[in-house]
Amino acid sequence: MSFWWSAAPKRDGKSKVSNIVLDASAALAMLLNEPGGDRVFKAVATGTDSVSVSAVNWCEILTRLQRDDPATTAQGLTTMLPGVEVVPFDLPMAAQAAEYAKSLRQISLGDRACLALAKRLGASSWTADRMWATLPLDVQIEMIR
Repeated sequence: MSFWWSAAPKRDGKSKVSNIVLDASAALAMLLNEPGGDRVFKAVATGTDSVSVSAVNWCEILTRLQRDDPATTAQGLTTMLPGVEVVPFDLPMAAQAAEYAKSLRQISLGDRACLALAKRLGASSWTADRMWATLPLDVQIEMIR
């Protein structure tokens, strides 16, 4: 399995210009060299964007990577996502995710956790899940492919 991080440039301390919250699908596209992953790589590697991921999505990412390589560890994933802030899934985000479930029954808890974090941060939520484009959402969505 080939991962992108071996070629990642070092961050140079530039000020952040936008907020991005990654859905598991977007992070996995980057880590697994899937279509759209190059866009995520640029956001993470250049350091010009503030990139976050919910702890729920971080768990999804780790779980998926461990399916291919059981030796993948939590610390290893942190190394694969340099500069990406893992944000705890706290009570207010849980309440927002539950609120989303009322009208967005077709999306998972992980998706709702991502959207709740994006709403909290006033950020754009990046995803590879095309179904999101059809949903009535109150946060900005960026389709990576």
